[in-house]
Amino acid sequence: MENHEIIFEKIKELLYKVFPNEIIENKDEKYLSIRETGIWIMSDSRELTVGYGMTHIHCDPRYDDLNEVVELFFNLLTMKKKITHYLKGRFPYKHKTSLTIGDDEIYNLGTAMTWFFPFWKRTTTKVEYQDEIIELSEIENEVNEIKNWL
Repeated sequence: MENHEIIFEKIKELLYKVFPNEIIENKDEKYLSIRETGIWIMSDSRELTVGYGMTHIHCDPRYDDLNEVVELFFNLLTMKKKITHYLKGRFPYKHKTSLTIGDDEIYNLGTAMTWFFPFWKRTTTKVEYQDEIIELSEIENEVNEIKNWL
């Protein structure tokens, strides 16, 4: 088993411990999500992928730092999120997801959009804020164990 697959299994154990009734799992695809939060993680033979809704980050351990994607996953759980929805008329065609890290720092997770939308309509935006899913202090020891394992 590769390092990223071991990390996936360790995160899976933690999620089942903390959210025992909220996990949606597809064992065939090594995919986990936390019900109604938009947060998900997936592992395959090559990489670990962490996402929020349609926005996601791929981490291939041959080229990328596993620490960064593990940190991102736990930040998704423990940080506030700002989601900016872009609409053409009433059609949501794009959204930008950012994490609020500390008081001043914003981490842009990414932007996802569809190709087909009514481009002739006026663009409006709607901003949504979401609180953290869990306090870092509640899972800090387990998070540090996973990070130290790396």
